[in-house]
Amino acid sequence: MTTSIRKTIRIAGSDAESLCPGDPVQLSCGTEGCPSNCCKNGPHIILNPYEIARICTASGMSYEDLLDIVETDRANGFPLVMLPRDPFCHFWTDAGCRIYDSRPLACRLFPLGRVFEDGASHFVLPDRNICTGLAASPERTLEQYLAEQDTACLIAMADRWIEFVTEMEHAGLPDKPVTSVAFHMLVYSPDTPPSDDSGRTFSSSEERFLVRLETARRKLPRFLRPF
Repeated sequence: MTTSIRKTIRIAGSDAESLCPGDPVQLSCGTEGCPSNCCKNGPHIILNPYEIARICTASGMSYEDLLDIVETDRANGFPLVMLPRDPFCHFWTDAGCRIYDSRPLACRLFPLGRVFEDGASHFVLPDRNICTGLAASPERTLEQYLAEQDTACLIAMADRWIEFVTEMEHAGLPDKPVTSVAFHMLVYSPDTPPSDDSGRTFSSSEERFLVRLETARRKLPRFLRPF
């Protein structure tokens, strides 16, 4: 957990009070009669490059192949890569999620929501996320629930991603399609080298992701400012 400050968070168009690490939660996915609406008929899940790399590895897909099954958009020059859930997620099956161990953070948190604000992650339980498939479970704390869902590393990488995007937003990059193309090439695609040193090895996927961000910090402004 990164914060114990309770505050009002704006999420999905409404206000919700942030949860503290010791707050009790009673969340558990029920299997009987569950419509899997966390995997179906919901808003698109926006993916960050760390999650994309994990999904490509787990599914055996190249980034080019992944782009065939996701939705893409552009906001202020920045590309958005989104996992659609209409009519259901590409990786959902009657037997469960095909990439469960590499599922995105949003999937692990549901029905909780997360907002990165003032340098910290805040967690809430939005009214719109209440799922009829949730069954009562023994009481646990928010901190315990997040640990059970193995969220720590994904939260840390998501925080670093938001910090990176915020830096790029202040770098004055052009709001043009070329910005989106550069981000796909240098940041999003796990198939491109994360650094200029093609022979460099990495001890973890997290290190590889952080090096990719550092490389992009240097290269994106030089590549795009002439435009």
